[in-house]
Amino acid sequence: MRLDSFKWNDHTFKQLTKEAKLIYCFLEAHCSTAGFLQADESDIANGIGLERRLGLNPFGNVIILAMEELEDSGFIVLGDHDFILVKGTHKKRAHGKLKVSDKAKDYYRVGILKSGMHTAVLKEINNTCECFSKKVILEEFEAYFEVLEMGVFHELLR
Repeated sequence: MRLDSFKWNDHTFKQLTKEAKLIYCFLEAHCSTAGFLQADESDIANGIGLERRLGLNPFGNVIILAMEELEDSGFIVLGDHDFILVKGTHKKRAHGKLKVSDKAKDYYRVGILKSGMHTAVLKEINNTCECFSKKVILEEFEAYFEVLEMGVFHELLR
């Protein structure tokens, strides 16, 4: 997975702490095509090479504070069961193919599920929708809801 090099020019991203930037890069590199990742504090700390300390809070507050910073800045959404959604990932990996004009809707309605990537994203949406609010899923994957019949989505999203 290639990291988003344009992220470094983003004003909001520039304002993040170095820990939040590092964790974002880890999350982006390890998330699925749709942007989902299931990782707890320990997984993230190990992934970025943070040393474990003795005591009740083995990684200090570094991970917790950085994750809150990323969520407050709109880069991620924290879900239930240690699920994380790295926002915008599916759009970057689709290379803009989900920008749908009225003329293209019929094509996408038929063709979108034939693409392996889009099928994988749809499967992940359906498998993880219970871990996030309906609003988060509907906003993040709006293009899918515009072009696909509601019957292909998990009953919680219909």
